[in-house]
Amino acid sequence: MKKFIKLGLILALGLTFGGCGDNATNETTTSQSQTISSLEKSNQDLKATVSSLEKTVNSFEKEKAEEEKAQNAQQEQKQRELANTKKAEEEQQRKEQAAKDAAEKQAAEQAEAAKQAEEKRVAEEARKVEEQRVAQEAAARKQAEEQQVAAQAQAEAEARLQQETQSLQVAEPAQGQTVYVTPTGSKYHTHKCGNGTYSPATLEVAQGRGLTACAKCY
Repeated sequence: MKKFIKLGLILALGLTFGGCGDNATNETTTSQSQTISSLEKSNQDLKATVSSLEKTVNSFEKEKAEEEKAQNAQQEQKQRELANTKKAEEEQQRKEQAAKDAAEKQAAEQAEAAKQAEEKRVAEEARKVEEQRVAQEAAARKQAEEQQVAAQAQAEAEARLQQETQSLQVAEPAQGQTVYVTPTGSKYHTHKCGNGTYSPATLEVAQGRGLTACAKCY
């Protein structure tokens, strides 16, 4: 800006002096002096104008610099605000992600706990069913064993009864056999059985007296 103003002054002075040179032959020395004085005054006015313009330019440049500074400060403030906003958003996203991860972890833990509880319940039910099956099998075995024991006892009893029957049949005294009797007794014996006075007699005589066989002897 200053260079343009100075260039304008030089051109203006050059034109003025050029015009004076063309009329120098027709003017007097006084006229030239007046012209020079006028030019000097014009020069001073131009200098004042240039100084004013320079001040205006300086003021403009200063205002522009301050405006740029203010714009830069405003831009920096906006950038800081944007950075803070972005940081806050990132922090909020981080917190939300952390909360989401915690919720997913808790849900997974609850699902795992529920799964383990269900597996435990199923295992407990299976154990109870197995225990019940084992108990039923044990009861069935016990019942079968009891039935077997009862059948065996019954078979043994029948065998003993049959053996006793056969023994009684074998032990039945033959006719003419000698037995022992007492005067007041109601039994006949194969030998002296117990206290008393025993006397020999034939089976026919003893039976004729109504005596029966002694249970200890026969």
